[in-house]
Amino acid sequence: MEEKKPITFSVQMTWKEIYKFTMYHTYHSFAGILGVILSIMALANLILSFDKLSDQSKTIMTIVAAWFLIFEPLRMLMRSKSQMKLSKAYKKPLNYIVNEEGITVSQDEESQTIEWKQLFKIAETKSQFLVYSNRINSFIFPKSSLEGQVDDLGNAMAEYSKDTTVKLLGGMKKRGK
Repeated sequence: MEEKKPITFSVQMTWKEIYKFTMYHTYHSFAGILGVILSIMALANLILSFDKLSDQSKTIMTIVAAWFLIFEPLRMLMRSKSQMKLSKAYKKPLNYIVNEEGITVSQDEESQTIEWKQLFKIAETKSQFLVYSNRINSFIFPKSSLEGQVDDLGNAMAEYSKDTTVKLLGGMKKRGK
C-alpha cells in the first residue's frame, strides 16, 4: 500500500455532538431498539384500548409509552450538557492525526495513538464518524469539523481497518467494499 498523507483535524466538542452520539449509541443497541418497540406498543395499546383500560393500566401504559420516546431522550440531553460542563477534556479542542498506524489524539502535552487493530467498530452517521475503542467508548468526529476531508477520512478509515476485526457500520459499510 502506497503511504498516504496523514489526515489531521481538530474537534472542539459540544454538548450537541455528545447528544447525537448518545442518541445513536442508545437507539442502535438491542436495549434501545427493544425499548422503542415496547414504548410504541404501549402507546398503540393505550390509543386502541383506551376505553377498556383501568386508570392504573392507562397510567402504566402512558409511562411505558413515554419512557423511550420522551423521558430517555430528555435524560440523555441533560446528561450531555452536564458531561460537557464537567469534562476537562472537552474544554479545549482535541487534535487528531489519522494515518496507517492508527489514530493519534492529542491535547496540550498529552498524546496517545490507538492502532487500527485495537479498535472495536467505526460507524458513520449523517453528521458524525464514531470510532469505538470498545463497546461503549468512542471518538466522535463531527463531519462539520473535518473541513472538506469527510470523504478522505471515511475512505482512509475503511482502508486502514480492512485487514482487522473492526466492524464497519452505517455509511462505513459502503466505504469498506
